[in-house]
Amino acid sequence: MKDKVDPSLLHIFNQLPGCWGCKDKDSVFVYANAEYGEIIGVDHHLDCIGRTDFDMPSPTVECAESFRDQDSLVMTSGKRLRVLDIHPYSDGSWRAHLFTKTPWKNEENETVGTIFSGVELKDTAILEVGHWICRAAGINPKEQASFNLDLHHQAINLNTRESEVLFLLLYGKKPQYIAKVLGVSVKTVENYVIRLREKFNASSKNELLDLALDLGFGSHIPESMLNRQLSVILKE
Repeated sequence: MKDKVDPSLLHIFNQLPGCWGCKDKDSVFVYANAEYGEIIGVDHHLDCIGRTDFDMPSPTVECAESFRDQDSLVMTSGKRLRVLDIHPYSDGSWRAHLFTKTPWKNEENETVGTIFSGVELKDTAILEVGHWICRAAGINPKEQASFNLDLHHQAINLNTRESEVLFLLLYGKKPQYIAKVLGVSVKTVENYVIRLREKFNASSKNELLDLALDLGFGSHIPESMLNRQLSVILKE
């Protein structure tokens, strides 16, 4: 499998920052760089070759099925995906990454797998993803937002669960999905949406999202979400 990736390109690519690699049509790793190998917990990054996400020595195996579904979507649609991933890794630390997954094509322009690349979101990271969040919510952004792990200057105070529900709403997620992620009933999620509308003085859910984005909530990951595994597709 190692010879599937041009060795002359690896020397260049391995100097790039962030995590990256590629998988075949069955979501089997064909290559992963050193940074990805380190966070996933293998002894050497080439040990990823021949494995799937189900075989990695990392708690991320909990989301392996989601990763495989994302790979399948990339290959069948022929389009790239951007994914927000929040997981504990092999060293026990929780990290948030922004991953891009792209169809991997051969010289005949046939899709032979997927290519992934990711950058870790840290407190100091300024990543322009506000427009993806806005598009996921079906809203045209007035300006792009920066992406931070925490935000303390909001004019509207939300409790932990309200912040989590709003966070997922801004990513275009349905109440059924939110209920599953948070481990509550759909009715409970709907009640939180009503409370959020009251706090933002919004007459509809769309107005709630619009107001929340204007106030900067579109660039906020609640701290409580950083200890719950999550793999969220950002719709472009």
